[in-house]
Amino acid sequence: MKQAIAWTLRAAMAPFFLLALLLLYLLAHSRTVSKARPGVKPRVVWACAAILNIKYASEALRQAGYMSKTLVYLPSPIAEQRDFDLYRWELLPFYRWLPRRLMQLVEPYVTFIYLLFHFDVFHFFYDGGVLLFVPLRFMEIQLLHLFGKKVVVMPYGADVHVLPRMRNPLFRFGQLYHYGHVAIPRMPLISRWIDYFSRYADCCVGSAAFDSLYRSDILPVNYVAIDTRLFRAPADYHPSTHGRNGPVVVVHSPNHRVIKGTEYIAAAVERLKAEGYRIEFRLLERMKNSEVRTLLERSDILVELLVSGYGLSAIEGMALGKPVISSFQGDTRALKYYSYLDECPIVQADMGSVYEKLKWLVENPAARREIGGRSRRYVEKYHSYLSQQILWGEVYRKIWHGEEVDLMLLFHPLLGWYAKLYAERAGTGAAC
Repeated sequence: MKQAIAWTLRAAMAPFFLLALLLLYLLAHSRTVSKARPGVKPRVVWACAAILNIKYASEALRQAGYMSKTLVYLPSPIAEQRDFDLYRWELLPFYRWLPRRLMQLVEPYVTFIYLLFHFDVFHFFYDGGVLLFVPLRFMEIQLLHLFGKKVVVMPYGADVHVLPRMRNPLFRFGQLYHYGHVAIPRMPLISRWIDYFSRYADCCVGSAAFDSLYRSDILPVNYVAIDTRLFRAPADYHPSTHGRNGPVVVVHSPNHRVIKGTEYIAAAVERLKAEGYRIEFRLLERMKNSEVRTLLERSDILVELLVSGYGLSAIEGMALGKPVISSFQGDTRALKYYSYLDECPIVQADMGSVYEKLKWLVENPAARREIGGRSRRYVEKYHSYLSQQILWGEVYRKIWHGEEVDLMLLFHPLLGWYAKLYAERAGTGAAC
C-alpha cells in the first residue's frame, strides 16, 4: 500500500519534473547539455547497483585522466563504504533535513537534475537507471539524450535472467532453483528492461554468461576488471605439494550452490581425500572482499563454478597466479570466433568432470605453476585497469566523440585491434 501511494505521488510530480527539465534546457543549456570537444574526456558516472565491478572500472578511468564517479543507494554487504564515491540519499546536503518520506519522493528527480550538470556518459545496468522508481523510468534514456548524454548498459546477472530466453539449461535450472520465486513474477519487467535498453542505449555490452541478451555492440568474454596491483602472489608462495607430500589448499565461494555446483565440488574433494590425498577445502562465504583475498593468496586451486563462464572471484584468483576451474557450457562459438575465449587459461570442468580435473591439478604442482602464470598474464591483458582504459576508451571514441569505431570486432582474433593497443600501452608502462 505504501509503495502504491509513493508511486502515485511520484507520478503526480512527474509533470513538474518535466517542466523543470524544459526550463533547464532553455535557461541553463550551456551547463546541462553535453557536447564532445576534441581532446576532452567525457565525465562518467556508474550507477546504481553497489557492485564492486563499477568501483574498479571507475578507478581505472580516473587513473587515465577521466572524471569518473560511482553512484549507489546503499553499501554492498561484501564491500566497504569507502569503495563507492556517491550515495544517493547523501548526495545533496539538504536531503538530511527533509522528512524521510518526502526525501524518498523527490530524490530521484533531484538526483537526475544534479547528474545533468556533472556528467556526460552514464553507465547503467539492465535493471534501470536513476529514475528506476518513478513512472518516467522508461523515458530516462530519451531524456538523457535530450541533454546530449550517452548511455552504456552492462549486465551483472539478475538484471538479465529471463528464464524462457536462457539457452543454457543448467544455468536456467540453477536460476530457477535460487530465484524462481522472484524471477518468474519479474520476467515481464526484466524483458521490458532488456528491450528498452537494447533499443535506446548508445552501447550494449555483451558477456559470456548472459545469453538472454540479443544486442551486443561490444563482446568481451567478461568485462569485469580488478586492481591487479592488489592481487599478486606472495613472494614466499611456491606451490610444490601434490597431496601426498603435503596438503593442497582448494577454495570455493559457495554462494548460489546449485548454480555453482558446490555439492559436486565438495563430493570430488571428499573422494580425493578418501583416496589418501591431503586436501584442505575452504569455503569463501560471509566474508569481506579483503578477507577473501587473504585466503586466496595462500590457496593452491580455486574452483569457481561448473555451469557458465567465470566471475569476479575467478579473476581475482587468476590475478594471484592460481589455476581456476570453471565452465563454459552452452554455445560459446561467438566468444571463440569473435572474442578472446581461446586465450582463456581456465581449466574447464562440469559436474561430471570436476573430479578428474581437480585430481590432475592436485597431482601436478608444475602444471599449477604454469597455468597460474598464464592466468596472471590473461588478467593483466583483459581484466586490469589498463584493459578497462582501452575498452571504455574505444567505446567513448565511438559514442561520445563520434569516430568510426567497429566495436563489435574490437576483440576479433584476426581483425581486432585490442591486442595491438594493449601491447603498445603495456610497453609504455601504463597502469595495470
